[in-house]
Amino acid sequence: MKIATWNLRHGGGTRIRAICNVVRDLSAFDVLIFTEFRENKNASTLKKQCELLGFVHLFSSVNEPKKNGVLIASKAKMSASTTAELLEHQHRVVIAEIGGIHLYGCYFPQREAKEALFHFLQKQATTNLPIVVTGDINTGLHFKDERRASFYCAEHFEALLKSGLSDAYRHLHPDKAEFSWYSNAGNGFRIDHFLVSDSMVDQVLRCEYLHEPREQKSSDHSVMALHLSR
Repeated sequence: MKIATWNLRHGGGTRIRAICNVVRDLSAFDVLIFTEFRENKNASTLKKQCELLGFVHLFSSVNEPKKNGVLIASKAKMSASTTAELLEHQHRVVIAEIGGIHLYGCYFPQREAKEALFHFLQKQATTNLPIVVTGDINTGLHFKDERRASFYCAEHFEALLKSGLSDAYRHLHPDKAEFSWYSNAGNGFRIDHFLVSDSMVDQVLRCEYLHEPREQKSSDHSVMALHLSR
């Protein structure tokens, strides 16, 4: 299974044509997860592009034009939902079951508000189900996923990695410094992630960032891609 995740930046704006070009380049994937998806005038264009490429099973967490959420597009049939357990944050996580994998597409909030999502995902990680958590988690490890120590809730991210999930990228690239988003000051951060159940880590064939969409300003985030052997 091949999964890609990408932050669209406020629903895409005037970049929707460039975004659709990137989506075409991802046509060989099985599942696409879009964060900062908005149910605005671009939504139908993006969904139509996905459907034309065979991603005919779609589920989004939002129905408001100015609210950032998550869209999952799958070629295979899926069951998908949000959860009321997350209260005001339920639009930030789409839970989908695809081919036996329980996929959590996430768009984390800022600062301490991230804690609610970390606590929720820690509970899911203890279920012994095959889990993939992905999206814009807005956090990483100090001095490893950023050059300094500015992340909020880095300790919760680290705790999540001790609760039954493994960082797929770090499994393959333990010491590599690579960033998926840059601030206006030019500081790089690795905040887009794929976390997989410890029991699945040997199924990780590739986990990499595709930087060209960010470098060409189709969005301010790089695409992240995961290739599993199942």
